[in-house]
Amino acid sequence: MKSQGRAAFWLGLAWIMAGTLCVSGSRAMQSDADIPDADERRPEFPAWIVTRLESLNPDNAESYFLLGEEVIDAATSKTEETLARRLFGLAFELDRRDGSPTWVAPSSCIALASIARLESDARWLRALANRIDPRYAPPAWRESVSGGAVSSVAFTTAEAVGETRAGNGIQARNLLGKPGVRELLLRYGKLLGFSAATGAVWQIDQWAGGWPCRECGNERVVFRPDTDPPSYRECYTCRGNPGPVLSPAQLIAQLRFESRLLHGISRSWGAQLAIDMGAPLREPVADELAAVLGIDADKPYWRSGWNATPDARVTSSPTLDSTNTSDQNDSQELPDD
Repeated sequence: MKSQGRAAFWLGLAWIMAGTLCVSGSRAMQSDADIPDADERRPEFPAWIVTRLESLNPDNAESYFLLGEEVIDAATSKTEETLARRLFGLAFELDRRDGSPTWVAPSSCIALASIARLESDARWLRALANRIDPRYAPPAWRESVSGGAVSSVAFTTAEAVGETRAGNGIQARNLLGKPGVRELLLRYGKLLGFSAATGAVWQIDQWAGGWPCRECGNERVVFRPDTDPPSYRECYTCRGNPGPVLSPAQLIAQLRFESRLLHGISRSWGAQLAIDMGAPLREPVADELAAVLGIDADKPYWRSGWNATPDARVTSSPTLDSTNTSDQNDSQELPDD
């Protein structure tokens, strides 16, 4: 009887597992079929943006650039920032399609450089604008002046890293909260020895939050109670040396980072190699911009999504204004209790 009961139990468990796999498999197939392509997904934009998007024509590259400027100025979400980046990219591609780019193409590169998160990307975009039109290169007098000056944001960022290394967590956190400091850490964070700049920001925050010393408050010594005359001992927590424990490689990386921010005077090839870690030089090739941005220049029409032809199926695009209106209507139709 016991063997028959065990057999029935395992048989029932097998049927349950088989049913679960069938249901999950059918749901997976259904979800894969229902997921639209990236170009077919319809993000929600304000009504004025949707109206302007639907009026864009690839024969007028300037309109894409101008709309991109308006969108980035009024951007309140990551989606709108991504849209502005796509509009600048389309303006660049459409302007140079006939082989004779106007001011729109290099201006689009400058606009993309202004919203680039990495300094290396911004430099590449500015170099690309300069290659298309040399007038977009900064004048020589500007380079000579800026080369000898250190911005207040760069100085504050270098100071924040130094205070973090010294274990002065309160001062470091105050400096990290000042405008532009975190953005600069994201630009040059890889110089601190991390594979991603975001990792450098996270680590600096962790180090700054862990100090001053919980036992001695960075005084390095602790008072011995019931001693006459008063005597002190070394702090058992920080061992008389407050601050994070850094390896030689981490210390060199921080000094290299601060030297880059403060425009280190060394201009030798060895110093440059220490700063960029021997990264290859990126050639400013115009044909690579679309791939870098991840856009398809053959889909310049907005019809509830980017399409290749203007006569694509048009459905009413969801807008934030219409969503808010429908929510208000739904709330007004609720019956009173």
